[in-house]
Amino acid sequence: MGVLVYGAGGVGLYLAARLASAGEPVTVKGRPATVRAAAGGGVEIRNENNTEVVSNVEFVDDLAGRRFDFAIVATKSWQVEEAAAEIAPALEPGGRVLTTQNGVDAPARAAAHVPSDAVYGGTVVVIVRRVAPLAVRLVGSEARVVLGSLRHSEPDAAGFRLVEVLRRAGVDARWTEDVRTALWRKLALIASYGGVGALADAPVGRTRSVRPTRDLVERAMREVIAVGNRSGARLGEDDLAEILDVYEHGFAPETTASLQRDLRAGRPSELADQSGAVVRHATALGIPVPVHELIWATQLPRELAAREERSDVGPGPVVEP
Repeated sequence: MGVLVYGAGGVGLYLAARLASAGEPVTVKGRPATVRAAAGGGVEIRNENNTEVVSNVEFVDDLAGRRFDFAIVATKSWQVEEAAAEIAPALEPGGRVLTTQNGVDAPARAAAHVPSDAVYGGTVVVIVRRVAPLAVRLVGSEARVVLGSLRHSEPDAAGFRLVEVLRRAGVDARWTEDVRTALWRKLALIASYGGVGALADAPVGRTRSVRPTRDLVERAMREVIAVGNRSGARLGEDDLAEILDVYEHGFAPETTASLQRDLRAGRPSELADQSGAVVRHATALGIPVPVHELIWATQLPRELAAREERSDVGPGPVVEP
């Protein structure tokens, strides 16, 4: 089985290394600089105890003439459509594309170029950061991946196979009959604690220890759940309690979301696909979401400034919701 991992950031390198260490033929699509760096060694996964080096990962900067059974899109959210357009001619008949981005719109963006039946939406929960061109640092547990189809509740043969391959690679993978709910559930967590963290310029330990800020995070979560349920998800008080528990007890005090780290560092972020997406969907449905409107409005100037500084990024989907 040929697996393409499109994107050589933290999650992309991590998944590629895990799959390759399990014996799968893995190709990573990266930038030319990443391909040049790959000539000097394998992918490193570092944790607090050791460093694992995986050498049997192929790196390319062009997919011409190549074919794959599975493609995992491990880019930022605004890059999904461009990635899918490049992946489409490289998929074998019956091939599948797995999106892994934060937010709820990545599967639809991929389906603009790949048949919707061939797209799996996925959520990836792992704390992994790229610390060198071919090295990532894993903090805590191995990844948990939930995947499913927006078109069909039951997995097809390819879905069973992909779950099996990920599990063999050490990833806690499972198929869900309701991936829409899984996507909105993750968005309720990440956009809320990350968005409020960006507003407060504070890590999780600070925002959850100050009652008004902690309550703001809960209000933001409730807003996402309301919009998600009107959009076809099925989220209840139990779901809210579980994601609140992750926020209040599951993160180390110094934890920050990638959204707030990117905004603080002046890098393009996924603002448009987190709070921006909540506002966009809520506006279409006529649902008030004042906390996410505040996050979107106050962080948009930083986002636009970051993109103006990066000629290789462009404006992306940063528009008024």
